[in-house]
Amino acid sequence: MTKSTKARKYNSSKLQELFSEVTPLEMEQAKTKMQLAARIEDLMRSNGWNKSQFSEKVNKNPSEITKWFSGTQNFTTDVLTEIAYALGVDIATLFGKKQVQVIYRKEIVVRSIVTQPTIIMTTPMSQAVEVYGNYLFSRSQKSEMPITQILQA
Repeated sequence: MTKSTKARKYNSSKLQELFSEVTPLEMEQAKTKMQLAARIEDLMRSNGWNKSQFSEKVNKNPSEITKWFSGTQNFTTDVLTEIAYALGVDIATLFGKKQVQVIYRKEIVVRSIVTQPTIIMTTPMSQAVEVYGNYLFSRSQKSEMPITQILQA
């Protein structure tokens, strides 16, 4: 017998009524809290710590850590700083986005000038060369030097 771990869809009028009362801002706030809690727990586990070891590192009760991981906790910047310090990361890492550090900023101005394309043709022949019905080069037969002509396309 295979056990299915796929989430089932559940629709109810009461559930829809509750969701309709939640503003988009409140949804974004809840999403951010849950992502932050998940990121903190991932970083804790990547350090090889369980909740009680992590609670010792941040000097908090294990019950408070459980509240943090529920995804409903409003974190202060002080608490986030303590967590980041204990995990050995900066606060931005807790939010999961990799920060790009700008060390030196320089403005570069690029100017483009439109010019006619140029074709440079060289032929070892000492007489005219016909290309598509046009004679590109003409020289006396006494010359033994290659002929080079620059054409504007």
